[in-house]
Amino acid sequence: MENKQTYYVSVSGKSIESDFSVNEQLEVLGTEEEIGQLQQLLDRIQKDDEITHLRAPIPYKSADHDKATDQFNEDIRKVYQAIYQLGTYKTREHIRQMNILGKLQDTDYNYPGYDR
Repeated sequence: MENKQTYYVSVSGKSIESDFSVNEQLEVLGTEEEIGQLQQLLDRIQKDDEITHLRAPIPYKSADHDKATDQFNEDIRKVYQAIYQLGTYKTREHIRQMNILGKLQDTDYNYPGYDR
């Protein structure tokens, strides 16, 4: 069985480091293979981010019904799920308090103030 090591994940920076820094980071414990899979997910949201960034200035393109935005949301959910699975107690508690996993699965179409 492979030993798990401590790593620090920055979702906004789309990076995983073995040393703690003052940047926003989530602590996880994982094998090299698990961390490699997590890095692949982070790389995927980097690509998704680039695609949605290119589409953002198009005035007639609604992000609410954009396949690129849907893909980004799905991939970011996978990232947070992976971090949650590998996360320390503190990391899991932080993700629970963010309440991000449920929000990414449900659109806000039914919230007050949303006009279709």
